[in-house]
Amino acid sequence: MDKNKKNLTEEESEKVKDYHKSRRMFCIYQGKLYIAKPSLDYSHYIWFKKEGWVSTKKDNSINEIVRGIIDDDENISFYAGNDFEINKRVETIFFSNLKKITEKMELNTDAKIFGGAIKQEPGKKWTPRKKYGKIKNNLKLIHF
Repeated sequence: MDKNKKNLTEEESEKVKDYHKSRRMFCIYQGKLYIAKPSLDYSHYIWFKKEGWVSTKKDNSINEIVRGIIDDDENISFYAGNDFEINKRVETIFFSNLKKITEKMELNTDAKIFGGAIKQEPGKKWTPRKKYGKIKNNLKLIHF
């Protein structure tokens, strides 16, 4: 077990599950867009493990797979790695799939895009590392 990771109380654990159920997950794995079933109460890591894409938290694949969520307001957050980072590679992969994500998930193009996330306490909204504006304004841009 990770020494830096605290054990969640039952209440915190329920908040985390409720959060997970409230958003929709997606990822771009080996160049293909995957969308998880709605209302799942677990993390990307558990989803990836069930799919056989990662084996353990120390598996470096988690750092390579660009993933994200659509929140209740249809805003998109995307990132990679255990620390929810963004960089040019992550941005390039995400933005080259933005149109496909928007169409397949039937998103309102007035929704916003956020990159990366700064971890917070269970039940608290995570702060994005970067804001990109509305989906519709980014569909026309090339982020390479």
